[in-house]
Amino acid sequence: MNSTGLPPKGFSQALASLERRTALILGGHGELAAAIAAGLADRGANIVLSARKEAACADLAAQLADGFGVTAIAVACDIGEEDQVRDAVQRAAEVSGRLDILVNNAGASWSGAPQDIPLSGWRKILDVNLTGSFVAAREAAKLMLPTGKGAIIFTASTGGFTSFMPEVAQIVPYTTSKAAVVHLTRDLAAQWGEAGIRVNAVAPGQMRSGLTLTVPEDRIEAIRHGIPMKRLGEPVEIAGAVAFLASDAASYVTGQTLIVDGGLTLG
Repeated sequence: MNSTGLPPKGFSQALASLERRTALILGGHGELAAAIAAGLADRGANIVLSARKEAACADLAAQLADGFGVTAIAVACDIGEEDQVRDAVQRAAEVSGRLDILVNNAGASWSGAPQDIPLSGWRKILDVNLTGSFVAAREAAKLMLPTGKGAIIFTASTGGFTSFMPEVAQIVPYTTSKAAVVHLTRDLAAQWGEAGIRVNAVAPGQMRSGLTLTVPEDRIEAIRHGIPMKRLGEPVEIAGAVAFLASDAASYVTGQTLIVDGGLTLG
């Protein structure tokens, strides 16, 4: 505070800054990952992108380094493999000697009538979306706990808060896993809060990215009609939410799931 009792000029920019921090993004390619990575890099963070498709991550890393002047690298990782997740976290920490931010954007889905879902399919989705999230957070926390600070951000989904009639969607393993991620966020926040690690999640609604782009146009129109804002979300609108949760602007926010859905879950 200055003599007027107000914070000093520039305090809000300082809170938003991610300069000299390192962020690991799992599920590190595609429209949403690119927007999230750009949002963090634009605030000064060094970026480590990790996924099974290392070449796609490497291409995005090169664009980030060129466009934002940060260090950006790619690391191969299957989030369903514990050893690979551990290695990705360690590689990320080597960039600057510590890991400040973990964004788990990796995810998978399975579509079909519940009575027809094989146990192997159920396990695959839970392994990626839930168990992978836990393993990544666990490994990141091992590095963050000694520093007394860190931000872990999961990608949940509005599907974790809603249920679908079969004519709308049949993705029970996905929605179940995302609901569990919401609670995992709360549990880990409670466990690590005193140690200075904040754990939050973002829950995107219908975005102009990923699987939504494969939906027929008439179905897209029906989706738009059900959204109070009458449009799909843009990936950059998720990027803003993630950047906020990663920064000191959210220093007193933990255990929360920030729903970014244009009002879809209001009704």
